[in-house]
Amino acid sequence: MKSTVAVMERTGNPYKGILYGQFMNTARGPKVIEFNARFGDPEAMNVLSLLRSDLTDIVVKITTGSLSAADARFEKAATVCKYIVPSGYPDSAAKGDPVTIGTHTGALLYYANVEEREGTLSTLNSRTLAFVGIGLTLEEAEQRAERSASAVQGNVRYRRDIGTRALLDRRIAHMKELR
Repeated sequence: MKSTVAVMERTGNPYKGILYGQFMNTARGPKVIEFNARFGDPEAMNVLSLLRSDLTDIVVKITTGSLSAADARFEKAATVCKYIVPSGYPDSAAKGDPVTIGTHTGALLYYANVEEREGTLSTLNSRTLAFVGIGLTLEEAEQRAERSASAVQGNVRYRRDIGTRALLDRRIAHMKELR
């Protein structure tokens, strides 16, 4: 990311804004998949849930070139985001099925690709809901997101392994293998 921004600056095209990069770690080092001039999803929910500064002030300072690290203050915590998706997602998502949200204490709820008609929530064809658990540790954040996600009823599913120590350890081991 830093190299990309530095090249843009050197060539007279300084970048001002949100730059989201998607990368893949390979045996020959990280490779760029894509860059987007927007927040990443679900990464933005994880990061912005911890933002304690005013986002508008940050954006204004980005445009004027006066943003400093001190302008962006974050809560020191861990977050885990678990998406609820329609059964069959992504290839043949079940659309129009009712969804009931249970108790979601300890997690933030974000509505995504869902619609409400006459007081009933229904799935559409993409990610339906997201729960962001926040805690002092990864385990605490994962447990909060898990409790909330598991309370949703309907023809939906989610990955129970997201945010778990076991999944993180497997991914770290895999990256070490690549190197």
